[in-house]
Amino acid sequence: MNLLSVVLLAMFTVESAGDARPVAPAAPTGPPPVSQLVERIDQLHKRRDDKGAFAEEQTLVQTTLARAPKDFGVLWRAARYYFWLSDDLGLSKEDRSRFGKDGWDIAERAISANPSHVAGYYWAAVCMGNYALGLGVMKALSQGMESKFRDRLSRAEKLDGRIEFGAIDVAWGRFFDKLPWPKRDRDAAERHFRRAIGINGANLRARVYLASSYLDQDRPADAKRLLDEVAAAPAAGRYDGPEERRCKAIATGLMTTVAAQLK
Repeated sequence: MNLLSVVLLAMFTVESAGDARPVAPAAPTGPPPVSQLVERIDQLHKRRDDKGAFAEEQTLVQTTLARAPKDFGVLWRAARYYFWLSDDLGLSKEDRSRFGKDGWDIAERAISANPSHVAGYYWAAVCMGNYALGLGVMKALSQGMESKFRDRLSRAEKLDGRIEFGAIDVAWGRFFDKLPWPKRDRDAAERHFRRAIGINGANLRARVYLASSYLDQDRPADAKRLLDEVAAAPAAGRYDGPEERRCKAIATGLMTTVAAQLK
């Protein structure tokens, strides 16, 4: 065998050995599982008053809802997102009402997916409330929404009366406070706001809404005491940072009315 033959034989042997080595499987491709997306949505929701985080939450909510339109966990989180959006006082009444209706519709689908869980009923009620406030209370009542709201919130209360740090009593308080006369019952409203504070001593929204009720009753000194408590509360987040910061902003706005009434 000459030298050229030896070299060619060696090259062939190396190539054959290389071909025989096991090939590592390709990394899997495709979208992440829904459970991973839901976990990310929850992480972003904790920072929802940051514009970047909220924009990412919006994108994930919409894409995940499109992927899993009957998934209970996806549905109630989508309703939660629309509640926060419809609760933004910087939006027009029309937009707040529209987003509240979007959240309400999605929450009703969550109820159908899991009628034994509190989340569907709770988010349906509070989204319905924002829809009604944007629409106008009298118009909402003419559409029969009072009985629907009472039903959803009552069902939520039976399943878990302490959800969202006393928010069910906050919702009841707001409901009784905003009903038109003679349905309005501000004594019942105050009892519910006080009960919410009993459930969560740090609850700022209960204080803000009770202060607003006091202002409507020409009780600015009582309103100021509550709003001063809100202003003095830490901003770091004792139970829900974005919620607490939003309530502080609402309280600041109400202080203008307090000052006018105290003159």
